[in-house]
Amino acid sequence: MIQPASRLGLFGKRRLWIGVGFGLLIAGVSFKLLAPADQSPSRSEDSPAIAQTGEAIAVTLVATELTTIQEGFKATGTVIATELLPVTAQATGLQIQTILVDEGQSVRGGQVLARLNSSLLQAQLVQAQGSVAQAEARVAELRSGSRLEELNRAQEGVRIATAGVTQAQSDLELVQKRVQRNQTLEAEGAIARDRLDEILNQARIEEANLQQAKARLAEAQSQLTQLRQGPRPEVITQAEAQLQQAQGQVQFITAQLQQTQVIAPASGTIATRTARIGAMSNPSEPLFTIIQGGQLELELMIPETQLPQVRPGQVVRITAENNPDLTFNGQVRTINPVVNDQSRQATVNVILPANGMLKPGMFLQGEIITRNTQGITIPTAALLPQTEAQAVVFVLEGDNRVRRQTVVVGELLGGDRVEIVEGLNPGDRIVLEGAPYLKDGAKVSIES
Repeated sequence: MIQPASRLGLFGKRRLWIGVGFGLLIAGVSFKLLAPADQSPSRSEDSPAIAQTGEAIAVTLVATELTTIQEGFKATGTVIATELLPVTAQATGLQIQTILVDEGQSVRGGQVLARLNSSLLQAQLVQAQGSVAQAEARVAELRSGSRLEELNRAQEGVRIATAGVTQAQSDLELVQKRVQRNQTLEAEGAIARDRLDEILNQARIEEANLQQAKARLAEAQSQLTQLRQGPRPEVITQAEAQLQQAQGQVQFITAQLQQTQVIAPASGTIATRTARIGAMSNPSEPLFTIIQGGQLELELMIPETQLPQVRPGQVVRITAENNPDLTFNGQVRTINPVVNDQSRQATVNVILPANGMLKPGMFLQGEIITRNTQGITIPTAALLPQTEAQAVVFVLEGDNRVRRQTVVVGELLGGDRVEIVEGLNPGDRIVLEGAPYLKDGAKVSIES
């Protein structure tokens, strides 16, 4: 099966025709030099003696074939990444501790590429978690209400405070009676005024003691009432707010710890790695770049005069000038509508298949296939060139005789084949070797 071939340019066609004609000329001269010396003078000079005697000439045959002929034009370009993702560290000023990937390695989205030093953040996390535990205990205590032993202590405090008030009241009443008696004695002149003043001062002290005892009783009763009613809603709300604040600090430090891991944002191939162990992280400086999905494309520069022939989806045959093994097909992805006003060229992006030999920055050639047609083709060796557009072939007919046939030649193709525009039909058997020594109607013997 002949693979689809691209048409050659006119210059290449003329050069190949010259080569074919020169080769046939050498073959004819060689045949005359090697012919037997006792040939009859009556033989024609432009055909072998065997043709004059009726003996069959040994030839090899080849059949015409229908071949897919691809027409297009070539351009050069550079391999680039379809999507090149920069990967940076989110944390600032942390030392790079571990690097887990290298250039050319395939990675998946979410994979850890490098780790930063997190020892300080780990310590802060432990401290924040302790604050959360303390706040949770306080909230739990307030929500559970007062314990029995606390109520008992408060009731005992009220009892003691009540007894204190009773005692202070009694002491005050006693002093007040003494004041009355001493006032009578002082009026009768039985005691000095100083003695009465001492008792009056004692009365005032006992009255102050009574007020203090009543205050203590009121405080104890209030505390007992509060314990019986439980904590106030605003106290619980305040404790819950402190708990939320502590939990938020834990979440904040946890997020910072997660940022100490440099994560691949998408699956692909590591294109570059600038990360170095011991360097300090900086969100403005990428540590890696990833070719998303490992997808590469060829950026071809196309003259504006050929842009109308290009459309998305067209097949592009890719080759490398310095690597004959690097040959494959791509596909036109996009056509940049802007033409460079200096070079008069536009950019055409061609999707490339997965190939481990391809690297960004490589220089490749692309032949954009603009048309696929079916045409009759034969080996160029079967042609006897006449003019630039015409040649002669010998077609095998019945009784092992050949017919001289003039054909119109189309484009020269790869694989030393040529397109026949007119003069032959699919399946015609033509002479491949021995054609220069034949004439119309000659008898041939067919060799394998």
